Amino acid sequence: MNTPKTYTFGENELVELRHLEITFEISRKLAFLYLKALRISPLYFKDEVFFSISSFNRIMFVLSQPGSPGFLFPGSAAKGNVNLYKKGFLTKVTDAILEEAKTPRVLAEMSAASGRDSSMVKKLLSQDNVNSKIKKENK
Repeated sequence: MNTPKTYTFGENELVELRHLEITFEISRKLAFLYLKALRISPLYFKDEVFFSISSFNRIMFVLSQPGSPGFLFPGSAAKGNVNLYKKGFLTKVTDAILEEAKTPRVLAEMSAASGRDSSMVKKLLSQDNVNSKIKKENK
């Protein structure tokens, strides 16, 4: 089996674009459209294309939470369903979703959901509280 290449830089893991092609059984062109809709910029090394799987996972985590508006991926058969647009389904990640995906709270929730060390979750949540207090004070 020819698995996609990965490179790890600290906590950030770069994965070859083929990961999306294989996982979702889509074409290379559609994989690029997925990244564009999720607002993840690809990284080009020689003739290979990579993307941040941790960014992908964080955005997907926010999009799939209860109460999220729903998302229509490029190439989805549901994109022709007008009722979904009326319900507020998105076709591109918004600035608000990107900002939420960047928060330590989301990373803490992802860590908790995966069963990681709870002390790290508490640290991330306390850091998120400190950051929100600083933002409020600066206003």
